[in-house]
Amino acid sequence: MLKKLSLALIFILALTTISSAQFVNESKVEIKAVAVTSGEYPRGVVINITVIVTPGNGKVFVSTTPYTEIDMQGSAQLAALTACDLLGVDFTKHDFFYIIEANSPIVGGPSAGGVMTVATIAALKHLTINKTVFMTGMIYPDGFIGPVGGIPYKLEAAANNGAKVFLIPKGQRVVSVEERKEIKKGPFVFITTNVKQVDLVNYGKKLHVNVIEVETINDALKYYTGYIIKKPVTPFNITKYSDLLKKLAIKMRAKTMELAKKAENEKAKQFIDEAEKSFKEGNYYTATSRYFTAKIFLRYQYYKDTISDDKELEEEFKAVEDELEQLKEFLKNEKLGVESFQLYGAAEERVTFAEDYLNSAKTSNNFDDALYYLAFSKERIESAKVWLSLLDTIREDVPIKEEDIKKRAEFYLTQAQSIYVYADSINGYPNLIDEAGKSIELARNQLENGFYAGAAISAIDAITKASLSIELIGVKNLDELNPKIESAKNSAKLSIGEAEKVATPVLAVAYFEFAKTADNKVVQLSYYKLSERIAKLILTVSKSYQGRDVVKVKYELPYVQQTQTPQKSKISQILETPGFILLEAVLAIVIIGITYRKKR
Repeated sequence: MLKKLSLALIFILALTTISSAQFVNESKVEIKAVAVTSGEYPRGVVINITVIVTPGNGKVFVSTTPYTEIDMQGSAQLAALTACDLLGVDFTKHDFFYIIEANSPIVGGPSAGGVMTVATIAALKHLTINKTVFMTGMIYPDGFIGPVGGIPYKLEAAANNGAKVFLIPKGQRVVSVEERKEIKKGPFVFITTNVKQVDLVNYGKKLHVNVIEVETINDALKYYTGYIIKKPVTPFNITKYSDLLKKLAIKMRAKTMELAKKAENEKAKQFIDEAEKSFKEGNYYTATSRYFTAKIFLRYQYYKDTISDDKELEEEFKAVEDELEQLKEFLKNEKLGVESFQLYGAAEERVTFAEDYLNSAKTSNNFDDALYYLAFSKERIESAKVWLSLLDTIREDVPIKEEDIKKRAEFYLTQAQSIYVYADSINGYPNLIDEAGKSIELARNQLENGFYAGAAISAIDAITKASLSIELIGVKNLDELNPKIESAKNSAKLSIGEAEKVATPVLAVAYFEFAKTADNKVVQLSYYKLSERIAKLILTVSKSYQGRDVVKVKYELPYVQQTQTPQKSKISQILETPGFILLEAVLAIVIIGITYRKKR
């Protein structure tokens, strides 16, 4: 017995020592998060999170009690990275410690990411956390807060733990909840499940909690600390990039017309006409994209006209494969810089696509399919070369460490996988989920090949599409997307304007133009968001680190009537006095002693 007691005391002492350990020049913040318990009957629970930031070299340490799934650890890593990016702080100059404690096993998921990011910003800027504010929401690399599940359970837990404000992701005010009922009839138990809609703002009022939708970490930071991160206002004019984008279009146009002399295809003609129209209107990247599509049909037609047997097909396989290997070798030996990063990334993406299509062509059982995939592979190689042609326009380039790009690509890929799994589990917009899955696979392949710039861009593309697939849940009319499109457009403008200070964000501008000219509202929204994230990526890899200030703001909360504590009677007050409680304890000991003697 003594041995067990000693072990228990040693264990408690060890925990106390760890929790009270002193770090050099530490900044410490404690915050509460909410989660849902695992099991057949879920309920909300409160998690205690301690964030400690010290001088270091970009390491993230996570301790969880009890053990939680990998999503929590991925969220902690991204919280540290995002907090630094939003503040313009060098991530590699700090170490981050996250101590996460729950009283019961919880469902794994990224829903504490937003809370951890707020706490990390507070630690970096020495801000005080309002203990009556609670929040749930995943964090995206650009500082936006993404949707999560189990919010009604989490709201209940927050209300039971003194919450006055509960922040939820924008667009999740009304959620669906499954209601399970058991009806006993004789020896039988009948279980029915009903789905009902819950308005969280109204439900919060019943629990005497203000439920507020927030879109970004800055929104959440305001309620938690009374401060926001000051954003610079930077104008952006797309026309000054016309010469660069026009160079892409002219190069692609020349190659298209050259191939059009060798083959004729009706679909290709249609895309060439569209490209010519876009070119005349000054939408040069859109024209480049249309010329590229036309080239695929022309190349496919050319192969059909000139390749008639397996031997000729094998020869073309070999020619494309040799060209691909030469381009891969070139990309692997080049050093990345702030300006060239995006150009190499765009080329690496296209080369990886080309390799995938070449493999599909080689493994195809159908001769015609083999020709089509081979045409796609060849034209992806050509489009990579077109992007690399812009390298001649770079006059000066600041080198970037390969290890820094690799680490960032790995972070983004981890988050992309987490969001993809979550989006799939809650039945996000299926087309976007499929595209996100392909981008994740592309990013993995690029990481394996050492194409870290391309991997980062592909992972961001996956994050954008998986996130958007969640946003589109419940959207019945595409006109509902108009406010989102306008907001995404303005955010992209702001981010491109910031990126202009350190580089020429031509890739972000190209995607911005493509969004502007797209007919499909989902494509528009997707490319504006991608444009913004690419611009932020360019800004962060540059490591300009023009630190941003936090500024105090005023805000008002909607009034929610609080419950009044019932007035206790005088007798109750007497019974609860310390003296009376001590008297009760003494009497209890005396009674136990008398009873024990009688038994003897």
